[in-house]
Amino acid sequence: MPESVSLARFRVGELLGEDHPAFDDVVLLVSEVVTNSVVHSGSSGGGTVEMTVAVCPGAVLVEVRDAGSGVSAPHVRNDPEGEGGRGMFLVDLLADRWGARDDARGFRTLWFEVSF
Repeated sequence: MPESVSLARFRVGELLGEDHPAFDDVVLLVSEVVTNSVVHSGSSGGGTVEMTVAVCPGAVLVEVRDAGSGVSAPHVRNDPEGEGGRGMFLVDLLADRWGARDDARGFRTLWFEVSF
């Protein structure tokens, strides 16, 4: 489902428009978060990844829901020698707020908010 990442980037970019002050940060973070869902969650084998975007006065809120992974919640890894794991580092760096929640059925939602 790698095409899901480019589709998510396209959709959020289309919604915001290139002139939106949070465009670059939101598109980059959507790419990172959806990639994490496609690669690391139970949705990786062709399952569903859902994205919700709310454009509010002064902020953009994005939620990405997947099938969860059964392991720890997404967290920031800052391993300069590592080959991967920088997605959540970018989320932590660029988003004003972010978090993750699991529901009773095992689905996980990762959300972030970028202010402008």
